[in-house]
Amino acid sequence: MKKNIVFAGLATLLFAAVASAQNPQVFDLPKFTQAPILDGDKASVIGEWNGALEMACSPSQVIIDGGNFGWRDQEAQQSEVSVNQLSISENEDAAEGRTDADYSSQIYQGWDDEAFYFLIEARDNFRDDSGAGTETNWWERDSMCLYIDMVNSREEWGGSGYVYERARLNLINFVAAPQASSSVTVTWERLIQDERTPTQDPDEIEGLEYGFADMGDAFGGEEDYVIEGKVPWETLLRYNLPAVPTTGSEMGLVWLAADPDGDEGYGGQIQCGGWADNPADYSTVIFTDAPAGPSGSSTSVQSDSWGAVKASFK
Repeated sequence: MKKNIVFAGLATLLFAAVASAQNPQVFDLPKFTQAPILDGDKASVIGEWNGALEMACSPSQVIIDGGNFGWRDQEAQQSEVSVNQLSISENEDAAEGRTDADYSSQIYQGWDDEAFYFLIEARDNFRDDSGAGTETNWWERDSMCLYIDMVNSREEWGGSGYVYERARLNLINFVAAPQASSSVTVTWERLIQDERTPTQDPDEIEGLEYGFADMGDAFGGEEDYVIEGKVPWETLLRYNLPAVPTTGSEMGLVWLAADPDGDEGYGGQIQCGGWADNPADYSTVIFTDAPAGPSGSSTSVQSDSWGAVKASFK
């Protein structure tokens, strides 16, 4: 039942080119038998994330994606389903810039009747959670942003602004720092009158929670970390989720990892699973009743198997 495929990302944080074809990737999202504890520790409960949908977000996976799905611009490392837009910072070894040593992560995902859950294990050579500009400019901080179209509209982007007729788009960002460490660690952007409208108001983002752990060099980097969080359906119902998902429901999904490496302002990123500004280019996630959690089966990772890629085709 589970299709655990490693892929990595593509993005323009600000504006992406219109895609030439819809994203063909389809993933089954297992259902938790026991909600994870949001403490930044995948092993705090034995088997807590067993059976979860696992994806990889890394420059090396972009190369794999290009080989399997084709390229939009191979030299720029833009595949049809992912793109490496990491930059080389003066704060890092130039030989590491735009490689897996710069940034890479494993993303685990699942759901239950209350929420969507995720855990990110990130390898990073320089973690920057301070930013340099406007508080809502989450892309100036090491963070992970979830782009979700709650109805999986597959709507094509018009090429200008954020004008959608059917898409129910949300951008939810989690900074790589303890949630309580500042007032800007969670940002929720919604489309209001075709404008991306960010909020960090505690009343509006209530329920968006995560745990954080500083992991040192645990994943092979120098400033590695874990973000383990949830997005409650109740929170999204207050805005644009038409109904709580059930088995068989679908949503469109892209992950965007911001990795500024201490640069002032925007400093690079990698998108995973699609082109963020175009819902037609989102991966399709199907809610299933395949069990995840302590009673779920072990999660496997298939990074470069063509059979695994074909299994993800719609």
